Amino acid sequence: MRISSIRVLLQKLGKPLRSLPISTSRVSLGTFLTGILFTLCFSTSCSNPSAVEDSSTDKTTPMSLIDTPEIIDKSSLTDEETNHEEVIVDSELDASSYELNPEAMKIYEDLLTSLDNKRPGFGEETPNGDQSESAMAYAHLAQAAALVGDLETMHLSATWLVENPSSDLVMGWGLSFAWDAYGDGTVNPPSTIYGITTALAIGGLVESYCRSGKVSYLEAAVESLNYYANYISEDVYGKFLNYSDQSSDNYNTHNVNAMLMHAYARVGVLIDRQDFKQLATEVASSLHAAQFTYPDSISWPYTAQAEAGTRADRNDIVHAAYIAYGVLETQKLLDIEIATQTELENYLKGFERDGNLKEFRTGEFRNEAESDLRARAWGLGMHLAWLASTGDFASGFETAEMIEEYRTSEGTYEYVYGSKTAIPRSTSHLLYGVATLAAEKTTIKDCVYNPLTTSAK
Repeated sequence: MRISSIRVLLQKLGKPLRSLPISTSRVSLGTFLTGILFTLCFSTSCSNPSAVEDSSTDKTTPMSLIDTPEIIDKSSLTDEETNHEEVIVDSELDASSYELNPEAMKIYEDLLTSLDNKRPGFGEETPNGDQSESAMAYAHLAQAAALVGDLETMHLSATWLVENPSSDLVMGWGLSFAWDAYGDGTVNPPSTIYGITTALAIGGLVESYCRSGKVSYLEAAVESLNYYANYISEDVYGKFLNYSDQSSDNYNTHNVNAMLMHAYARVGVLIDRQDFKQLATEVASSLHAAQFTYPDSISWPYTAQAEAGTRADRNDIVHAAYIAYGVLETQKLLDIEIATQTELENYLKGFERDGNLKEFRTGEFRNEAESDLRARAWGLGMHLAWLASTGDFASGFETAEMIEEYRTSEGTYEYVYGSKTAIPRSTSHLLYGVATLAAEKTTIKDCVYNPLTTSAK
């Protein structure tokens, strides 16, 4: 029997159901009547399953916001059937069904309103740069929206990621423009797949899958991880994942390692992929070996073996928060230890001075101007997610009050404090950080849908 019919029957009988973070509250009249018909049929011992209209959606078509696909065992289907996703006939929950912090949700709505209504990821990827769709923006938009049950934004963003990989040949994401990532004279083409953007996109796709059950989201995440596993290098610290899929970018870059490590661990645990979990464990060992240790704290440079005094010998707040977040979340998933939570907390506290969040850590700024430099907005957003990861929501809400100081008279949010310039991928980081406070969690930990079975958990 389909799980959806059981849910409907139990609802009719007044049985308590476990709250499921699944897609939208709006159900079409046809779907609703079909669900009732199936329930009545079941309750009267009707034996004709064909009485239920089984709606299917092509995976290449953006999913209707009134449909939630069921996970099916594709091995049992014909070739024609595997091109479609089954739809659960069921009433669905929306954001109002969840206990979300209203204060954080007000900030969330203000941030979302500041973006393009139809294309929230569209805008400048860099200040004063050309306007384009930003994969990084859609990554955090999807993740944030999934956490708070903003289904319209979630599906729009996750579908964009599935349909718009940076390369026509492989699944993965990067920038919309050519870029010399390390200033070494090698310019990467716009089709380059970058580790950090891909890691963030996987986060958005996985959470969207956990919220909705839409199989294509999970498939895109797995496909991208399968591809990126081809770009592993090794140095004195151990195995690491390259900065991008370009041969010139095989640098051991710690924020990329931390976030991709978390992506492999998250998906590895979700679908029980031992190779993914093993790779995450090996990268964890490398991150542990490469850290700088102090009596009560630790730190990482931007890249391993960075020369002192170069831009790569330290992290700004966003990249430090990527590292701390990726490390702590991975430790929760795999029951390993790279660093203690206290060590990580002390690392990030180094960016707090004079009642503000700063761009550079105490002891790592190089002059008075750098000491006073406020965190860029995406660093503030990622710091909020980090605080949520530690469970320190009180500090998170105090820090979130700073967001208003980045708001311009036009209602947008500055990327660089005081610049008046907003870019979507920065605002999306703020959205994700605020969403973690609203939901009081960083991920949908109890993923409703189990891809290894034929029905939802």
